[in-house]
Amino acid sequence: MSMMFRIAGALMAAGLALPAHAETWRLSSMMTPDSFEGQTYQKFADLVDEYSNGDLTIKIYPNEQIGSMDSVVEQLSAGVIQLAPSAVGFMSRWEPGIKFAASPFLFDDYDHWARFIDGDLFQGWLNEVKDEAGISVLGDIPAMPRGSFRTLLTTKPIETADDIKGLKIRQYQSDLMIDAWTYLGAEVRVLPWGEVYDGINRGIVDAVTAPAESIESMRFYEVAPNIIRTDEYPQAVAFMMSEKAWEKLPEADQQALLRAHKEAAAYGRDLLAKQSATLKADLEAHDGVNVNFEFDTAPLVAKMKDFYAEYDKEGKLPEGLLDAVDAARDK
Repeated sequence: MSMMFRIAGALMAAGLALPAHAETWRLSSMMTPDSFEGQTYQKFADLVDEYSNGDLTIKIYPNEQIGSMDSVVEQLSAGVIQLAPSAVGFMSRWEPGIKFAASPFLFDDYDHWARFIDGDLFQGWLNEVKDEAGISVLGDIPAMPRGSFRTLLTTKPIETADDIKGLKIRQYQSDLMIDAWTYLGAEVRVLPWGEVYDGINRGIVDAVTAPAESIESMRFYEVAPNIIRTDEYPQAVAFMMSEKAWEKLPEADQQALLRAHKEAAAYGRDLLAKQSATLKADLEAHDGVNVNFEFDTAPLVAKMKDFYAEYDKEGKLPEGLLDAVDAARDK
């Protein structure tokens, strides 16, 4: 009797079954394993193994080992890899409307944005991507925020929305972002991300928008010590998935994936909350840093309504976007 048969016989004698459809899924990540996202992905992989009874294994490739997200989504479409958690905007190459999920000051808060994402218009866009590219999304997108919130760092104090007027603000090359911040009264200047610190230090710009989690790592507080929370646009981690790979799975493994995603998302939110809880104190520990995470953004949202109305009249917005955004409000 071969060694394999003896092992199988021993497992069966112990009341254990060998996985009938054991397979491995590849998960491509942009993040480091020790980041909050990286830890969440590992939790997800562990839970999938547990809930599928070893039938399905998730192998994680961090730090863009498989390639940049632009190439990764192509590999998803081709079925070379099975999962790629990242910003949902990477699917906009097949449906341009998806990029408007990151529209500045279009949404009142995260919950409003989440209802829009879960609404018919956006889900219809996702279905178009699934039909055209074979990429779907595992679980609920808003369940796993991508970072805590966005901020604005400036060289001078910002007390109200009016103080944004005249700010020389750094942005990346995006017509929507440039037009939006210009409408709010800022002087927009495009700079590469790696040149922002020096740009502020030299007076080329005196403000930058940034995710809260990057403030410490980029040391922006050293040159722009006034920090406000803007919630400019919400972001979440979309578990982009090969639809073909999903359809091949037994229902039990599909349910294992969904359960693992739901619980891993909750785990990730807890990790993020712990980081966020000390962020203000950590920043204020630096000399001269002024932090206001209770900044009133309502005037910005109100002013941007006119901006988006004009954009819509000019045909620059997807049909039905503003109606869907309004319908998602908690009235």
